[in-house]
Amino acid sequence: MPHCIIDCSQALVVQLGEQQLLAAVHDTLDAFGVFKPGDIKVRLNGYAHYRCGHTQDDFVHVALYLFAGRSAAQQREFASATLAALIALLPQVEALSMDVREMPRETFVNRSQYLQEAGLPA
Repeated sequence: MPHCIIDCSQALVVQLGEQQLLAAVHDTLDAFGVFKPGDIKVRLNGYAHYRCGHTQDDFVHVALYLFAGRSAAQQREFASATLAALIALLPQVEALSMDVREMPRETFVNRSQYLQEAGLPA
């Protein structure tokens, strides 16, 4: 935890490469030092078919999923820092955005939690 989903135009993936986009988001969040090492998960979806208004201009949107409990100010800080990194990487792209989504801990389950709760070996 956290999970980041990057949606962007496929042309940006081709232009920059997947790793550069993934690293920009991952490294920005990692620099805060509030997440355990290795816990930040970042995934990338490149889209060939999309519309941005009446154009097919390049775009990037990042959705950051966090457990509920962080302040709105801290969530905004994560979003602002990540957007600043994307602007530095992609100064020519106008459509850059990010939102933070809270996930209730009570409804989240992963493999290790499931196995533990089910009394199964890891």
